[in-house]
Amino acid sequence: MSAEKDLLLIKTQYVRIKYAPLGLMYVAQAAELKGAKVQILDLALEDNPKRALKDLLLASRPRLVGIGGMYEEFDEVRRVAAAVKEALPAATLVVGGPIGPSLVLDCLKDVNIDIVALGEAETLIHDLLSYVEGKLSLGQIPGIAFRDKAGVSFTAKRPIEDINAIPIPAWHLVDPARYFQPHDNWFGIDNLKALNIAPSRGCPYSCVFCDKGTFGHKWRGRDPKNIVDEMVLLRDRYGVQAILFADDIFDVNKEWAESFIEELKLRGVNMYWGCASRVNHADYGLYKKMYDAGWRYLFFGIEFGSEEMLKKSNKRTTIGQVYQAIEAARDAGLRSIGAYMLGMLDETEEQINQTVEMALRSRLDVASATIVIPIAGTPLFDMAIKAG
Repeated sequence: MSAEKDLLLIKTQYVRIKYAPLGLMYVAQAAELKGAKVQILDLALEDNPKRALKDLLLASRPRLVGIGGMYEEFDEVRRVAAAVKEALPAATLVVGGPIGPSLVLDCLKDVNIDIVALGEAETLIHDLLSYVEGKLSLGQIPGIAFRDKAGVSFTAKRPIEDINAIPIPAWHLVDPARYFQPHDNWFGIDNLKALNIAPSRGCPYSCVFCDKGTFGHKWRGRDPKNIVDEMVLLRDRYGVQAILFADDIFDVNKEWAESFIEELKLRGVNMYWGCASRVNHADYGLYKKMYDAGWRYLFFGIEFGSEEMLKKSNKRTTIGQVYQAIEAARDAGLRSIGAYMLGMLDETEEQINQTVEMALRSRLDVASATIVIPIAGTPLFDMAIKAG
């Protein structure tokens, strides 16, 4: 029996955050359901990533290779692409994930990258597999960019409106235990077997720093039964005790959130879970219902401690809402996690200090800060270019 595979999906080692690569796992499951033979390689888990990649390429000889990447992984994606083409020059190489829409032209300047996926790839992967089989031309495939004689060609957009048509990701193609987060898991409970799930896609807000190239502005929630099916699978098959919901915002639709709570209770799931929200969505009544259904932490993207920077970033929140949301979470029994940004365009030292002082003065359980990065394709990137 041949060991060759149809598809190899690769996560780079650049970002060593131990979250399961859900994007690749969704694509893998969609490909398997069409009969493809698929493997996933997470280089961040390998002691010797270069050797692991080369050995797997030569052993499985996939016809199609996909690399998923974040914006800051561009150089690493190029290095992995070069290694793939060195081992298998005839393989078709696709780059996708957030890096695709943001850096499409930069990616296609690299001769090792054949195709860029411009959005969600669960249906796209079917056409890409047909392409490597000689059944479709690239111009017939919506949702991609590729090089041609004229330079770079873009095909029609390919949004996925019904995310319930997307299958539960391919947990069987990874070792879930390698992604357990027993300590730094935001629940405040040591030795907890926690994994990440994506309950929704998209965000209706328009913060200037946020990249919407992959999932867009339209919020799309999975059917609560579908989400709970995945939770139960992880609990029963892999012993998972807690779920970190990895979407932009969980409670856009409060009726949907309450129906999820009812599904959890109806099926007696008995797992901890946590999610992200916005301070202007704070609702003690909903928080308390969610706590009673196993919810234990709430992640807020607070970003700035000055009203001026909140307005400049189009955050559409206020300082007062920040404090009110933190107190509502605490009153409901939740741990609150706050994320801040430093170095916004035109931000002064005084305004940076206001952010630091807010984080120290608030009653958050955990606070973290990152440096603002203008991502190509976002309003902030254009603002930064205009500002010189």
